[in-house]
Amino acid sequence: MPKRSSPPAIGLMRINEITDACVVRQKKAYPVYDETYLENLRMIRFELKSRFPSLYLVGRNGMHKYNNQDHAMMTGILTAENILAGRTLYDVWQVNEDAEYCEAGIAGAKEALESARLVPQKAA
Repeated sequence: MPKRSSPPAIGLMRINEITDACVVRQKKAYPVYDETYLENLRMIRFELKSRFPSLYLVGRNGMHKYNNQDHAMMTGILTAENILAGRTLYDVWQVNEDAEYCEAGIAGAKEALESARLVPQKAA
């Protein structure tokens, strides 16, 4: 294979617009759903939004939320719509694995955002 002198271009931005980039890979990171999960996630979301307002978290690992592939992709699609609009049209944290919508594209966002996550409780 020929060696590339530059990364492949997909047209999302110009190379001179990039000031920094980073990839962090964490092995075996997996969300734990328990009675304190939502509160812990709320604190993390608040901190990230406060300190890094232009950071957009999407997908399983970005949101530390177990979603199927369709849901993970929908969080990315809806986030892109938010960025293009310059405001929050969709709360991507509401996307849940219980809805079936991917084939509907953006039209399926309503169903994805209305689904509910069940959280296990400790046995009495």
